[in-house]
Amino acid sequence: MTPISDHMFRRALRQRGLVAVPNKGHHDYLRSFGAETDVIVDVGVHRGTPQLYRAFPDRKFVLIDPRSEAEAETLAHGAPDDFDFHGCAVGAVEGEMDLRIPTMRRGKNPAMAGFKSIAGPMARAVNGYDLRKVPVVPLDQIMQRYPGRVGLKIDTEGYELEVLQGAARTLLRCDFVIVELSITHRFDDIAPPSRIVAELARAGLELRDILRTTGDGQGGVQPRLFDALFTRWEARN
Repeated sequence: MTPISDHMFRRALRQRGLVAVPNKGHHDYLRSFGAETDVIVDVGVHRGTPQLYRAFPDRKFVLIDPRSEAEAETLAHGAPDDFDFHGCAVGAVEGEMDLRIPTMRRGKNPAMAGFKSIAGPMARAVNGYDLRKVPVVPLDQIMQRYPGRVGLKIDTEGYELEVLQGAARTLLRCDFVIVELSITHRFDDIAPPSRIVAELARAGLELRDILRTTGDGQGGVQPRLFDALFTRWEARN
């Protein structure tokens, strides 16, 4: 088989309306932004975010997930060396809510557990929900125990705005925020992306890059969500 040069490969992609881009979710790319954070917060852990843990191996991590079993799952899939786990949800106000864990053809799907019903094309795959009452705590309340500069990742299946609304003081300490930004109606009663962007802008954080996109759920190329990176707009002394 004749080897294909990089130039030929890129040309073939362009002819099909495609381009090759770097893997921006890779830990080396995340580390290239040079954030000098003291603590990194992973909200919506599920089985962990290993690329984030590898990007900052010497930092303190705060892992937050309403599913208590997420701690053991993260340990099994490469947890950071130094972390505290908080088995709760984070939101705008303290209280309790019903976590909705969807049941699909192959059983429960904890990766899509959240507080909103799934909408759009993905809803057709949902057979029902298992409900679990969980505590909800504002992120600011948790972060009182962790001084210094912060890096924040949020993946809460449509509940990202409520997380930010309970994190006003924490956002002022953030050097970066990575947030799953829904750009379609993936869930019922979901906030439009402009609300997320505005909440972060109030804290001096602006859109810097799109780390990942996913398809439209129907096999098409139009994205339904971004993993968006926000960094501090003004220079910090």
